[in-house]
Amino acid sequence: MRKTERHIRDIGAKVTKSASLEKGLLVLNLLDGTEQPLGIREIARRLSMAPAVTQRMVSTLSEYNYVTQDPDSRKYKLGYRALSLGSNMLSDDALVSSAMPELRRLADLRNLNCYLGVVQRNSLVYVLAVQSSGPVAIRSAPGTVSHFHSTAMGKALLAATDEETARALLGSEPLAVLTSRTMTEIDAVLDDLGTVRRTGFATSIEENLPGIHGVGAVVRDASGKAVAGLSVAYSPQISPQQTIEAAARLVTEAADNVSRRLGCPLDRLINAV
Repeated sequence: MRKTERHIRDIGAKVTKSASLEKGLLVLNLLDGTEQPLGIREIARRLSMAPAVTQRMVSTLSEYNYVTQDPDSRKYKLGYRALSLGSNMLSDDALVSSAMPELRRLADLRNLNCYLGVVQRNSLVYVLAVQSSGPVAIRSAPGTVSHFHSTAMGKALLAATDEETARALLGSEPLAVLTSRTMTEIDAVLDDLGTVRRTGFATSIEENLPGIHGVGAVVRDASGKAVAGLSVAYSPQISPQQTIEAAARLVTEAADNVSRRLGCPLDRLINAV
């Protein structure tokens, strides 16, 4: 009887451990897909968990630096350990290793802030960000989630999909307002994608950040599929010599170079069209 009871307790412990791991992963996934830090009660509400259980999960994750607490708001966001989990993978990843030289070249020689992003779980996630030496700093660290409808990178990726997929990625209306020039209606964004498909690049004219222009294009893999968005951003007030046309040439050329390194067929390259 004792052996049976002990066996049941062992099974129960394994189930409890699995359940705890699942809850911890749910917390990480929630914070990964949320732009703003969240408090314990909000995390508990979104995950349908008891606040006491949520507090234990978050406290454990915080102890190991997978989440971090804002000292002022007392809310939580992803910590450095969570953001660095994929660092070894990124260093060997073909997409990242192919794109980094192009981003550095544009940042160093053209004084542009440069970014690479991918679609993960219907979210636009930055995987690379290279700041220029100029006075304008646009902070979008790897792991940051951004918007499809207001960024040049996001629009370029939307344009590489069909309308049904684009609508799903955009989500529900009204779309988030970032500036006075942000498009908040899905149909308006979809209409804009026709121009993106025709020209091979997307623009964001003060739609994501006031006073900032962005230009983006897609990177394609060996099958010709769009696997990432590459974009640059600059301030026309600080760099009046920079134009959308010039930035578009630089971005499409850089995207083509990365695509070539990934084995993209010649007829699928932006500048080959």
